[in-house]
Amino acid sequence: MQRRWLDLFDDAVPLRDRVARAFSEDGPLSGVTASFRPRAGQTEFALAVAGAIEGKETLLAEAGTGTGKSFAYLLPALLSNSTVVISTAGKPLQDQLFQKDLPALQAALGITIPVAVLKGRANYVCPYHLERLEEEGYLPERDSFHKLRQIRRFCDISPTGDRSELPDVPEDDPLWPLVTSTRENCLGKDKCPHWGNCFVRAAREKAMASRVVIVNHHLYLSSLELKNASGGQIDGMLPQADLTVFDEAHQLPGIASDFFGSCFTTWQLEKIAEEARALGLNHARDGADWSLLMDRASKAAKDLRIAVMDLGLKEGDRRAVKSIEGFAEKLTEPFAELLKAFGAIVKALEANAGRNDELDVLGAWAQEVDAELGLWEDIIKGLAARDARAAGNKTDEAEAVADAAPDGVAADDAPGGEKKGRAATVEWIAVTATTVRFHITPLSFADEFRTLRESEGGAWVFTSATLSAAGDFRHFAASVGIDEPMGLTWESPFNYWEQSCFYLPRLPAPVNTIEHSKRVADAAWPLVEAAGGRTFFLCTSLAAVQRIAAELEVKLDEIGNRWPLLVQGQMPKAALIDEFRHHGNAILVGSMSFWEGVDVRGEALSLVVIDKIPFAPPDDPVFAARSDEIRSRGGSPFGLLSLPEAIISLKQGAGRLIRSETDRGVLMICDSRIADKGYGRTVMKSLPDFFKTRTLEKALQFFQDPHAWHDGLYTKDSAA
Repeated sequence: MQRRWLDLFDDAVPLRDRVARAFSEDGPLSGVTASFRPRAGQTEFALAVAGAIEGKETLLAEAGTGTGKSFAYLLPALLSNSTVVISTAGKPLQDQLFQKDLPALQAALGITIPVAVLKGRANYVCPYHLERLEEEGYLPERDSFHKLRQIRRFCDISPTGDRSELPDVPEDDPLWPLVTSTRENCLGKDKCPHWGNCFVRAAREKAMASRVVIVNHHLYLSSLELKNASGGQIDGMLPQADLTVFDEAHQLPGIASDFFGSCFTTWQLEKIAEEARALGLNHARDGADWSLLMDRASKAAKDLRIAVMDLGLKEGDRRAVKSIEGFAEKLTEPFAELLKAFGAIVKALEANAGRNDELDVLGAWAQEVDAELGLWEDIIKGLAARDARAAGNKTDEAEAVADAAPDGVAADDAPGGEKKGRAATVEWIAVTATTVRFHITPLSFADEFRTLRESEGGAWVFTSATLSAAGDFRHFAASVGIDEPMGLTWESPFNYWEQSCFYLPRLPAPVNTIEHSKRVADAAWPLVEAAGGRTFFLCTSLAAVQRIAAELEVKLDEIGNRWPLLVQGQMPKAALIDEFRHHGNAILVGSMSFWEGVDVRGEALSLVVIDKIPFAPPDDPVFAARSDEIRSRGGSPFGLLSLPEAIISLKQGAGRLIRSETDRGVLMICDSRIADKGYGRTVMKSLPDFFKTRTLEKALQFFQDPHAWHDGLYTKDSAA
């Protein structure tokens, strides 16, 4: 530790005073980067974290882009000598914290503390399953042999076994599930011959011994579940924390809903049949009969997908469907025969003194499949037993709900729900291009999270650039079980008034989604031309992505395809963003997955076009069930659920535009309800302080004559 900063770790001095000094102009952070300067928002945020640590309190901290959130919670944690668990929504922030922010802070303070990044077990190579695959020789693709050799070499030399450190094998390669473990097929300490060099074990042991542990939301919840399942007998995978930080906290409710719910897919059923074919043919004496069993199981899974599609559902649909009953019976018999045949193989191996590790593999697989099929039966029974939703009574928010309804769904037709006394879950199905997903989703996990905070103790910080609707934190707080939230907001230090322009075109309300998509493309095109491409179109549905992309393709053809057009689905999201950056003048059209977690700085992104306010469709089964629950308590689903969620998503989308102090750009939102509806004022209050205009000429001036535009910023009535 550097002598100069010894007093910063003096517990006799209040933590808030030490934090204030660390963020001062001549403090240790001034040496982190040459461009460091004190920022009021960052310092105030850090002081609030210090207060939460000292008082073991819960803090909701909304901090705009550029505030410096990570330093604001990391530095008080380090100065207080706290054990910290930091949970993020995604890998990019994990990497930033581990590889950049924490090393920079430790260097500035002259300290060295143990830090660990812990991921789910599927991220680590399993030496046992790798060895088994090499021995059995069953490989999923023609070039898998070469990739398997790369994985073997990596396993032999890597200190972590983290597969992200082997970029030569794509993360979606079908080899990875075969050389990693699951909770069900892990042999454990007593049986695994490779326990001594198990990467998962080593990663968890390192995490338990570290002062700062970085995880993702899903893994944090897994640790919680592991602890709860053991009745508190084991400590899960994480150390006891003095401070728990959820960064990117706005994603936590959605991730928790998925985690605490159940999901099964027709793809999983087909995968079971494929895996059984590979495992069974190695041991079955009558290969023809075994193949027949597999074919029957595989056909049953595919027939199920076809049957659901015959109900009139199409890609992207999410529905609660009662007529699902009868499907379970079509699957039960072929898969029951499959497991019976597998049991016979295991017994035959046992009778013939088969290898113990061979029996373990087959037995673990059969146990995992039995659990998956049990989950399948539970979900199907829940779907089949689901009562038809009664039409909900119209309430004061009916007009606003009608505004949010998708094309062809009137507010009166939107499903109502079961009233008080119904189960606290919703059962529904979703259709993708390749599979049907069957879900049971809890309406809330607030009670579980409230119990967690009370039992774990310590300080808690939930932070994001988007936690509130116009400063109101009640929606997020209720979703994570915080009854009396201490919510604080710090605006971004960026000068949005001079760096950007918000343009609200005079378009009809987005009632007909097909016509609206064409209007969006037509209205935005002059700005796209003025910006020289360099545009994101952020859409609220996949259908809108395809329609707007088709309109843009026609316009680009007319001008000789001057700029590249990138459309969601052409390649993985990360590859699309890399292409967008590489070209420097591209147009990208994407849906909700592109509204957040995308950081494109500089001129490559100069125009963000949002098709409309991202209200959840009223007929979405999870949204409808949660609306019913709010209504049963006498509340307004629009005010307490629909509007806050839409605003948080809209703020994320708008946040793609200005990512640094030198960025410039135009935000165009093609939804006249912002001006025409009463709730539009709340929407506007939630956005940064953009210069605002409703005239195309003024928005075009931003690109065509930036000096004249800037000179007119402070002219009376300039924002016509």
